[in-house]
Amino acid sequence: MKPIILTLLKASIAGVLIYFILQQVNFSEIKEIIAGADLAMLTKGMGCWLVLCLLGALRWQWLAHAAQVPLSYSRSLKLAFIGFFFNNVMFGSTGGDVMRAYLVTQNMTENRWRAVLSVIVDRVIGLFALLSIATVVLLSFESTSPDQFMAIPGLYTMRRLVVLFVIVFVCCVALYMSARARRVLRIRELLSWLPGQGVISKIHQSLSLYRTQYPAAIKAYLISIPLQIAGISAFFFIAEAVGSSLALRDQAIIFPLVQTATAVPIAPAGWGIGEQLYGWFFVRFGDTLAIGVAASVLFRLITQIGFGLIGGLVWIASPDRRHK
Repeated sequence: MKPIILTLLKASIAGVLIYFILQQVNFSEIKEIIAGADLAMLTKGMGCWLVLCLLGALRWQWLAHAAQVPLSYSRSLKLAFIGFFFNNVMFGSTGGDVMRAYLVTQNMTENRWRAVLSVIVDRVIGLFALLSIATVVLLSFESTSPDQFMAIPGLYTMRRLVVLFVIVFVCCVALYMSARARRVLRIRELLSWLPGQGVISKIHQSLSLYRTQYPAAIKAYLISIPLQIAGISAFFFIAEAVGSSLALRDQAIIFPLVQTATAVPIAPAGWGIGEQLYGWFFVRFGDTLAIGVAASVLFRLITQIGFGLIGGLVWIASPDRRHK
């Protein structure tokens, strides 16, 4: 009963957010904007998203191999598309990761924790790369056009938060990678006070592999840069298709922040949250709320529903479903 209540609660949150958006913008206007979208720009957006999928499958394969988990590129790509399908029926934009972790451990008698952690590390590196791009663009924007930068409400505060997060994340990873730092800070003693020592031990043993296989993690981060640029470009072209006037630089700030927020498992596939945030950002960067909401909806229809349907067909034909 509890999972059902949680599901209804999260679905209701998405419904409330969508209702709130529709109180601010005319639904018929959104439909008209989407109906008039430029097909050439949409095609470019779909092409960029396909590049993201292909590079994402390669990144996960590298991380899985570093964790001593056998995973072919074809299976990594297949599970990535299946993940897109389950993003539509689970909560947040990370619901598909849960399914990827489940399916990759099927028929495994050992290293199951390593396989699961490879999915988590894959997601974390991807989000970190996305925020790294946003950090560089924000700092560049602030230094080259300070007056324009300060004229955008809330952007200075966001820049401080994003930069702080990136610095803290890098410091935490550096501390974990350093055995000397862990001894000095007595990390092991601190963790011993936490409940669930069995789970913590398995997570630690699995993550410890990346300390000795750090070149794979670095490679995964480096390939995440063009991967995330492809994702930003996909949204940029889709926004252009519905008449957005925002520059690629603007989208390189907006897209990472919104996609990171929609990864939080609050609503199905992030619906409602994305529309609220994209509309909010578009207005502050000088575009209209209607264009922001239309771009968000069309982006989700293409990348989540469209690619998710492909993933659904892959799932139907997959031996994983028949043996589930």
